[in-house]
Amino acid sequence: MRQKGIPGSGLIGGVSLSSFLQMLEQERKSCTLVVSSGGRQGSFYFDDGILVDAQFGNEVGQDAAYKILLWDNPALSVTHSEDRMRRIHLPLAHILLDSAKQKDEKDPESNESPEPESASESFLDDSAEPEHNDPARRRFIQAISSIAGIKHYFLLNRQGKMITQSSRKLKIGDFIAYCIVSGIQMRKVLDVKGPSRIQLVLENDETILIVPGAGMIIGLLIDEFTSVNEISDKLGNIITSR
Repeated sequence: MRQKGIPGSGLIGGVSLSSFLQMLEQERKSCTLVVSSGGRQGSFYFDDGILVDAQFGNEVGQDAAYKILLWDNPALSVTHSEDRMRRIHLPLAHILLDSAKQKDEKDPESNESPEPESASESFLDDSAEPEHNDPARRRFIQAISSIAGIKHYFLLNRQGKMITQSSRKLKIGDFIAYCIVSGIQMRKVLDVKGPSRIQLVLENDETILIVPGAGMIIGLLIDEFTSVNEISDKLGNIITSR
């Protein structure tokens, strides 16, 4: 993937947020745009000029993008790119047009999230096999993608073959499969049940959470600020509601 240079990390003035977002798209930048206004801070994440995600507090994806776009007099700064799950599937122009309409209709300081006119259902990675592109799996991926603390997901079948993943850079499917196989072997040797989950803390304090299920193996990359127990509880609720 081609990596373009990014502007300096200082504050950016004299340009509107929507104009700067369009510039990042046109210049095919890979970077993080940090937006500050009234003590609030949110971020837009670009990968080769594509807006892939946004975050404001616990809000992620399109909901976060719409909220940030309603802020008055935002201060802008650009930092390094991040490997983010793609939570935004609508074109940037669509989001900006929707936001402009909402700004005309709503109080700019409203905390309500504007609803997009349409939302893409393409929650699976482009590399996913067609037979796995089913509505139930789409809903499951949509649910886990809405959790801010989850940076990426990796779904494997029981044979350890990757079904789909949110990261094109991290290739850890084989590692997840190895962890599951090792866990099964340890269970047989020790004659114990489990493991119900495998948790590995990385050097950067991020965590890989692996949950073997009856239908598939779920691997999650969790950021350093989020409790693994909290994610496990939310994941359990999603699985039981399927």
